[in-house]
Amino acid sequence: MVADTGHGMPQMVLDHIFEPFITTKEATGIGLGLWVSDEIVRKHGGWIGVRSLSEGRVSGTAFEIFLPANGEVGATDVAGLG
Repeated sequence: MVADTGHGMPQMVLDHIFEPFITTKEATGIGLGLWVSDEIVRKHGGWIGVRSLSEGRVSGTAFEIFLPANGEVGATDVAGLG
């Protein structure tokens, strides 16, 4: 798991976070990094989960990546963020 204590992401961004060309970095990003990463992890039988809080006294985002040792476990077989 990788987490930060930044501003977090609003639900509108989270709903589309793994779609191509979705970016919050208008000047520097093209929005392909998370989409490509998610595709690679899924092709290996894993999943990427994300949680983010952008309102309230606590904020930040956490990403969790699961890659099975044998490549046979899918996202629906694992309880958690997937």
